[in-house]
Amino acid sequence: MAESSGLVARAKSIYRTGGPLHLVKRGFAFLLWRVFEYRRYYLYADPIDHLRDLSEADFLPRVDGFTVKVVSSNEEADEMEASGLPFRAQIAGAGERVDKGAVAILMFVEEELVYVNWAALTEKAQRAIGEPPYRLGFASREACSGGLWTHPRYRRRGLRRYGRFLLLRFLLENGIRTRRTAIAKGNVVAQQGRHEYPRGPQGEGRYLRVLWWKSWKERPLS
Repeated sequence: MAESSGLVARAKSIYRTGGPLHLVKRGFAFLLWRVFEYRRYYLYADPIDHLRDLSEADFLPRVDGFTVKVVSSNEEADEMEASGLPFRAQIAGAGERVDKGAVAILMFVEEELVYVNWAALTEKAQRAIGEPPYRLGFASREACSGGLWTHPRYRRRGLRRYGRFLLLRFLLENGIRTRRTAIAKGNVVAQQGRHEYPRGPQGEGRYLRVLWWKSWKERPLS
């Protein structure tokens, strides 16, 4: 029931932001994904201590009147939504992700959700946000992020860059020293958006799923 409610909420959000044609395309892709999935990734490991010296003012987006929220529990989400900022109804599975330890970095313009990114400080949270099962040293103060989304109407205004700053600041405040992430090889925009990081990918990963059978392999890059 929870999964069905989340799918309906996601379909409504896709229709609202992209229209009927976009919904049909995403629906077809989802049906195919239920049967078969094959993805190749670049794997990054980024030390983040140097970000302490960066100024937030240098990352502010070109958006007026936005509100930032960090949600780490469904109780916090309840309070936020009671104040008029909807969240879980717009992001499929958001409540379950929070229950499993994932932390949402959110931005709103008035009452409209325009940006979301997720941080995971445990393996359980890593799985919850849909990240590939790449190796992570959580005990060594490593964490990961994923599930980034920006409202189509607010893209190219700096929300992604500012949201990444907010996420990394959250990780630093929670004792994290290294942020790991996976970027699909075909996602050139995300690869080119890594301005704050001089290092390239440290590994490659391959994920294959056929129905319930899954395989993950990764190898280092020189």
